[in-house]
Amino acid sequence: MMRKSVVVTDSAAQVPTEAIDKYGIEVIPLLISFDNKNYLDGIDISAHELYQKMRNDKIVPKTSAPTIMQFYQSFEKHIKEGVSEILFVSLSSKLSSTYNAALDAAKMIREKYHDCEIVIYDSLMATIAQGFLAIEAAQRFEEGMSIKNVVTFLDGARKRTGIAAALDTLEYLARGGRIGKAQYVLGTAIQILPILGIDQEGIVAPVANLRGKRKVIPTMVSLIKKQIGAYHKARFAVMEADAHERAEALQKAAMEAFPKNEFPIVEFTPVMGAHTGPGLIGLAYYWE
Repeated sequence: MMRKSVVVTDSAAQVPTEAIDKYGIEVIPLLISFDNKNYLDGIDISAHELYQKMRNDKIVPKTSAPTIMQFYQSFEKHIKEGVSEILFVSLSSKLSSTYNAALDAAKMIREKYHDCEIVIYDSLMATIAQGFLAIEAAQRFEEGMSIKNVVTFLDGARKRTGIAAALDTLEYLARGGRIGKAQYVLGTAIQILPILGIDQEGIVAPVANLRGKRKVIPTMVSLIKKQIGAYHKARFAVMEADAHERAEALQKAAMEAFPKNEFPIVEFTPVMGAHTGPGLIGLAYYWE
């Protein structure tokens, strides 16, 4: 079916395959690098493969944004297929240069194609929470909403979207230079594990610090219950990075707290997991 409007996003958004197929969403992969090789996220290497290598081979992967040319080729392809509105829902600009690369590509496209409207939208989110915004935008295109009105909708929707994710260890943050050695040694010694969220400015920040793992799951569920008001619609997902048993325990607790909703378990996006490491579990949500 010919689409007048299309949603494009990046692989950090973890958009499920069924949503990609249903709404024609295009996903542009970020890059993961280790051992002097580059991998397209989700194409050349899966999340499971990456986490196993981090555990077993002690690799320290690096990540990078898609290139300007990747975006240019994507946007041009859609225009040549007859699309007149392109909305790119980006990983938070505070976490990656993905947003800026897409802006540069959109500028180049506008200089060549004057009749196409392209909006590069900073989701201020990551993981499947970002994906929820991309799916909601695509649904509204299906309903006939204009790109201007979809952007207005997203401005409100991203305030009702978020994550709570618990690390298994501070080791991988230390390996990648995200925390200092002193912080790592102290945190490990007193068994401090942070629960991370993404704030309204699009920055990953601790929302709680726990001593030990016993209270991780009830604390995450409690944090999200406080964020969500009375709702008529909600999307949830349980995220896991090579921690399926703990993810199932989190899924059970979340279903008890929100009994009318589904909680699919999805693998945590490798481009984020490269920094946080395997063993992570988390909850992502969107509500209206």
